[in-house]
Amino acid sequence: MPEPSQFRHYQIVQDAAGANVEVFRDDDQVVVLAFDLHRQELVHCHVLLEMPADRAGFEQRCRTLGDEGHPLMARMAEFGEDDGNAFYITSNVDGEPLREYLERQKDLPVWLAVMLARRSLAALTAVCQRGDFLTEHPIDSLRVLQSGPVELLVMVSDYQVAKAATRRGRGLRPKFSRQASFLKAFLDDQAGGNPAGAEHLLPTADFTELLAGCLSSAEKAVVGEMQDLMAELEKTVSEEIAVEIGSSQKPKSVAAPLLGSYQEVARAVVNLVRIQSQRLDVTNPYGMRGTLTKTGRGVFVEQVPPRSMAGKRVLEIDQLVAKLGSKRGYSSLVKLALVHEQDGMMCLAEETVDGVHLGELLKKRASLNGSEAYLVLAGLDAALSQLEEAAVPILKLRMEDIFVLNGRPLGGEKPSVLFESKLTEWPSFSVMLRAQPCLASMTGRGTDPAILLGSAVQGAPESEDSPWQGHWLAAVGRFLLGLEAVAGAKAHPTISGREREAMERFLGDEIGKGKASRAASRGDFLARYARIIQHHDLVKPEVLKPDDDEFTSPVAQARPVSSPPVVVSAPKPTRVIESDVSPIGAASITPVSEKSTIGFAELLFQGADTPIGGGGGGGPIWEASQSNSQSPTLPAELLPLREEVPMWLRAAVFMGGSMVLGAILAHVTGEAIWEKKRAELQAARTTVDEEAVSTRDVAAPKPEAASPMLPVQAGDDAEPERPKVDLSVESMLPKEDVPKAVPVSEARPGSSLRDSLESLGGAGGDR
Repeated sequence: MPEPSQFRHYQIVQDAAGANVEVFRDDDQVVVLAFDLHRQELVHCHVLLEMPADRAGFEQRCRTLGDEGHPLMARMAEFGEDDGNAFYITSNVDGEPLREYLERQKDLPVWLAVMLARRSLAALTAVCQRGDFLTEHPIDSLRVLQSGPVELLVMVSDYQVAKAATRRGRGLRPKFSRQASFLKAFLDDQAGGNPAGAEHLLPTADFTELLAGCLSSAEKAVVGEMQDLMAELEKTVSEEIAVEIGSSQKPKSVAAPLLGSYQEVARAVVNLVRIQSQRLDVTNPYGMRGTLTKTGRGVFVEQVPPRSMAGKRVLEIDQLVAKLGSKRGYSSLVKLALVHEQDGMMCLAEETVDGVHLGELLKKRASLNGSEAYLVLAGLDAALSQLEEAAVPILKLRMEDIFVLNGRPLGGEKPSVLFESKLTEWPSFSVMLRAQPCLASMTGRGTDPAILLGSAVQGAPESEDSPWQGHWLAAVGRFLLGLEAVAGAKAHPTISGREREAMERFLGDEIGKGKASRAASRGDFLARYARIIQHHDLVKPEVLKPDDDEFTSPVAQARPVSSPPVVVSAPKPTRVIESDVSPIGAASITPVSEKSTIGFAELLFQGADTPIGGGGGGGPIWEASQSNSQSPTLPAELLPLREEVPMWLRAAVFMGGSMVLGAILAHVTGEAIWEKKRAELQAARTTVDEEAVSTRDVAAPKPEAASPMLPVQAGDDAEPERPKVDLSVESMLPKEDVPKAVPVSEARPGSSLRDSLESLGGAGGDR
């Protein structure tokens, strides 16, 4: 087998027979598949068969596409001339041409046809907004790939850069509005006028003809009409009724025929990994999930591309990352459990991360707020520091290679813990990076933030400086804030108003510095980003809505514009009651800060030397005066606060105070319960003492007098026993009258109960 040929730092990919892999060929160009040895990704080498007549126009058009990239467009990596042939390099789109995909389908569900039409129009809209770069037949330059279990994605893989901006025959083409009406009427008829009819099948041949005519009429002048058609198609059929895409409707891949099958990969690691599932993973469609036989840890197994496809550079990087797993200090890098070769098949096992990647998070949340985005960027900065310290030669990180973790196993809590709660409310937070290139990244799947940074032109060598500077973090920030949407999602920015304008201007300036080779460091970027977040957290009030459950003062609503707003203290973050202040004067609203409430960015940068909003020192920010004739208003800390005390708390305090006051008065006047008890106890003790004395006097008879109740025995000269006085507490209690004692005679030994009774009777009779 011959050695692969190499053009600059691009290795031409060969098939099993040793022939170059050809992607596309027509009368104007030949497109071959190659591998970028610097960025570790597949690319398309477009070689023009004729030199363009306008060389300057060709270079300018390629430069425009390179500087104004989009997630739905193949990245313009490089352009130039070699041996009299003009060429340009674009990133690989790992999908099937749209026309070929539709031709091999006999029928399509209506919901899937509507999805393909909407996604095709979205991709062409991104191209038309940058200029007239569409080919003669746009349906041939679009590629469709699967991005979810029930989702297909359409991307642009080829551009028209060799010809003039105005294509020949444009005036003879039908108008877009006419073609759009035909396509809309056809889909409405097939759907039956109701969303349930979207499950019906439609003939693919008719749909292909109408879609091709609609796409061929697209141009920059009708971008608004294209967006209107997408909105109408979205209302016609909802994608919520979509079902899982069948195997026959899955688009083919470009790189799959060049790699081993699932069975070959499973046999290569059969003694090391127990394969759990071969089900297609749309994020990494070339791998399988399993567990290590020795440790039982979950891993993701995939093939290392062969040398005929990617050379030996990828294997060297994988082996370097595998060695980092046994060293300390690289906890933010995803570990490789093994890199194993068996029967000529090289495979790797990557430990699964118990978290979600940013691509999945943004598809669910659409965007993050400013504090959440800063939290991700700060964690990303720490992870990039470990990546630079490890000296891993990787120049590409996708949104799918950045994982966010909340510090505990997720299990079935993903939707509630990660997608519904804010990142600033998580108990813990960390960021991990995939340091080695995976097959999904190498084939061009996912969203690369560097698409917004431009490209290296004229074949310039890669810079020795780290690519992970402030401009790259700015590109990530645009996706996090929803200013740019990841592939297959919609942009819904969380921030708005002046904060959005400030963020767009700030991030745009950072990206512009990167294109001009004046990129700032990550630390400097994060510091200025935090100042913007802190400024808007302090100066923007959260306006109470009419349906809010908090108290709104009618007096505050009637105040004139010149008067400062009334502040309401609530358990929620500080708010200001809405007044008649115009948007222009919104900056003059007095910031309100409670001692127990502090912003997230303010907490991180408390004590910074540069105050927010100008001025010296770290004191509070004062409100600007409304006019020159008025004096400055007081700071927020000196404004009177109105605290709303709950009614139950007021009642409890009132009743408690009344009880305490009544107890004090009763104690002073002697009417208290404890005072009465004490008097009764003292009287009882006095009575007991008097009874004891009288009892002692009665119980001491004279010697010559005998008791009238007890008989006196002859010879018994013993003094009678004196009664004992019981001074116990029971004796002090009132007792019932006890009858007098009955005289008891001394029992004789052996006498019975009857003898005792007779003796008592005889004694009584004698007496």
